[in-house]
Amino acid sequence: MRAGTAAQDLTGQVALVTGGARGIGAAIALALAESGATVYAADLLPTDEVVSEIAKVGGAAHGLALDVTDREGCATAVRSIVEAQGRLDILVCNAGICPPGEVAGDWAQWDRVIDVNINGVQSCIAAAWDHMVSRNYGRIVLVSSMAFYQGGVIVGTEYSASKGAVAAMTRHIARNGGPHGILCNAVAPGVIATEMTSSFSKPDLGAIPLRRIGTAHDVAGPVRFLCGPDAAYMTGTILNVTGGIVLAA
Repeated sequence: MRAGTAAQDLTGQVALVTGGARGIGAAIALALAESGATVYAADLLPTDEVVSEIAKVGGAAHGLALDVTDREGCATAVRSIVEAQGRLDILVCNAGICPPGEVAGDWAQWDRVIDVNINGVQSCIAAAWDHMVSRNYGRIVLVSSMAFYQGGVIVGTEYSASKGAVAAMTRHIARNGGPHGILCNAVAPGVIATEMTSSFSKPDLGAIPLRRIGTAHDVAGPVRFLCGPDAAYMTGTILNVTGGIVLAA
């Protein structure tokens, strides 16, 4: 375990991180592994790099090919993890797409974004739900966006709508999961430098109180906190990770 992570000890726990091949997902997978969790990084993209990076720091990780829009595939993935590890404690629904768009964009893009960003989240939660209920324990973290609060500037309506839905899902799952020991929280990242956003125009740093663009690791830390023991009395919460762009929820 990396020095300084004792308060977030996840030793013995098993985590599934979707969209775990790169960017925010890879940083989350690494952070959870550094805290002692056995991590399954799931993605349509190759996960060899993140698994190798985790191994270099002494963590335990496995790559998993997964399309979150494939409901049966999500169910199969969870079953395979439980069969191999005997448990699934943490689910981080990070997989999502963020194409540039407009208010009156094309319907094919609308359908694709909604399918990945909403249906994909629900497919993963549904796949893990019965197992977590049976164990009376679970930590679910969803990834929303500051677009939920103030609308997207570059992205299309479908993206802002999808991230608003994720925020609503967070609260719904929290309310229904609480009696079963399942906590559900979310993070809402702001402007984060990742491969997915590399083609976007650069923001005005003067509009960001911290005067810098965020990194994937800036998001991974709050996610690790929400998965750990220090967040044991938090559920239904959406943490803004925006450098101060969003100052109130």
